[in-house]
Amino acid sequence: MSRVQTAATALLATGRSTQADIKALLQELGYETVPVDGRDSISDFDEPIALCLVDLREAGDALRIARAVRAHHPEAIVIGVADPDRPHAAAEAIRAGVFDVLPRPPSARDLRALIANAQEQATLAASAQPLRAIESSYGVVGTSPAMRPVMELVQRAAAGQCGIMICGERGSGREMIARAIHAHSGNGESAFVAVDCSAPDPEDVELQLFGMLVKRGGNAPERRSLERVRRVSRLHEADGGILFLENVAEMPARAQARLVRVLRDREAFSEEARERVALTVRVIASADASINTALEEGRLRPDLYERLSLIRIDVPALRQRREDIPTLATYFLKELCQTNGIPLKTLTRPALTLLSALPWRGNVPELKGLLERLILLVPQGLIRLEDVLAHTPLEGSPSPIRLDATLRQARARFETEYIAAVLQHHRGRIADAARVLGVQRTNLYRKMRRLNLMRPRGWA
Repeated sequence: MSRVQTAATALLATGRSTQADIKALLQELGYETVPVDGRDSISDFDEPIALCLVDLREAGDALRIARAVRAHHPEAIVIGVADPDRPHAAAEAIRAGVFDVLPRPPSARDLRALIANAQEQATLAASAQPLRAIESSYGVVGTSPAMRPVMELVQRAAAGQCGIMICGERGSGREMIARAIHAHSGNGESAFVAVDCSAPDPEDVELQLFGMLVKRGGNAPERRSLERVRRVSRLHEADGGILFLENVAEMPARAQARLVRVLRDREAFSEEARERVALTVRVIASADASINTALEEGRLRPDLYERLSLIRIDVPALRQRREDIPTLATYFLKELCQTNGIPLKTLTRPALTLLSALPWRGNVPELKGLLERLILLVPQGLIRLEDVLAHTPLEGSPSPIRLDATLRQARARFETEYIAAVLQHHRGRIADAARVLGVQRTNLYRKMRRLNLMRPRGWA
């Protein structure tokens, strides 16, 4: 099937009733179209394939062609054309490697937007290639401008043995970052032992770390003898690996003093062996923004903080890295479907757009909670925008959207809040907001007037 390529080649696997219209659209966008059907062998095409459109009415042949194109031409953009009232066909297509689905009848504007979206995602994926090893571990994604410095720090810090302090809001992925450092250290088979320092009983934290309590008189001077530990302690478990201290600013004072001594001496006195034992432990700690207050108020020892923060990594909140949300949501959706024993479900692009716009005060746990709710409560395989709307408490509302509201009302509410959020993010710059929203500037002005959205003073 060797042909002379005069433009970007697009395969057209559609029924004859729509083939002429779609062919005209593709030619308008600069593609040379080549009709194919289930009898053609995609591997026989010598020239690169830039685009493939499959008609999901031809379910069997369409999915076979989609899989073959993804296998033999992985750089190609595969787009399906489906009837809006057949979400199951769209879900199957996305599982087969279709990038997204156009509703029938397709328009040049929608097709152009999908192609641009696919090309943008491919560019982002290529630019993030050096970080792929970390991204594949524990759901850590770092393609957004806010996360890329974090990912670069993870790579540089992984090879060392010094203490690391990871700061960020609860749920922002502090432990995932610590585990990514461990996995990327080249010593991934070593122990990773986590201790939550915010346990309600202070003695429980001390028992976990050292395996025993040691009480000293309040006025007695600190001794130079080694700190005593048992083999059942977290410090012994973490020997040769990483000890992760979650919420370190809440560690009890006596445990802090004992830990400083162990980190200083790099050895301890084993109660069972009755002898000195070396402890080679790398400590990674985490805390929220109150860590500076804890230092000022004396709740966190300065000498412990110094040992734990030779490298400090500040993790942005989920709402500060919205570009990562579609990838994170897709990753967690697959993980949650497997955990719950549910066939793989898929989020539509509009649903992902809505997820990217939500405030996420609870960060990653809130996102995972919503996704788990969706896979359990949405019966079909394709999770649509209206499904997310029906199960999501939007900002400022104490509960999810009323289930007696019409779809039109739910869409109107989302449109108002989403446009307002995009305008706020871009400080009222209409051109930038219109580009993100995928509308003309004049249309955005018209929507703002209709929705009574005013630009505050100080906006551009």
